[in-house]
Amino acid sequence: MIENFGGSIVYLILFLIQLLGLAFYSYLILFTPKTVTSDYGFGESAVPVVRLIGSFIIPFVLIGIYLMFTSIEGSWVYFVFGLMLSIYQLAYDLLTRMGIVDKEYNVVNKTQDTVLSIVFIVINLILLNGLQDRLFI
Repeated sequence: MIENFGGSIVYLILFLIQLLGLAFYSYLILFTPKTVTSDYGFGESAVPVVRLIGSFIIPFVLIGIYLMFTSIEGSWVYFVFGLMLSIYQLAYDLLTRMGIVDKEYNVVNKTQDTVLSIVFIVINLILLNGLQDRLFI
């Protein structure tokens, strides 16, 4: 498994951190969606929507597990997609905090979400840069 990540345990650990974070989010969406809806003030009627939107992350987690045990060669799109997701989440978070978008709605911004977006951006940039010889073939 380590050789799959360029022989570096650091890249494997970074990949696992990201994968575990996404798996935790998937768990919340699948098994405790009321926690998510109450944390963000959506109300119980939003459970189906939260599950629908969250379901887009589940295949991402499954593909990550597959890549971890097989090979990451040529899988640049997986890492670029993760980077783009994190950039979008951070941008939306910051734009709502500044009142530029969705200021007419009661958007709940949590510091932990901002920090996680930044962490995922950094992880994806490190992985894309450090594993480019395996990803971009």
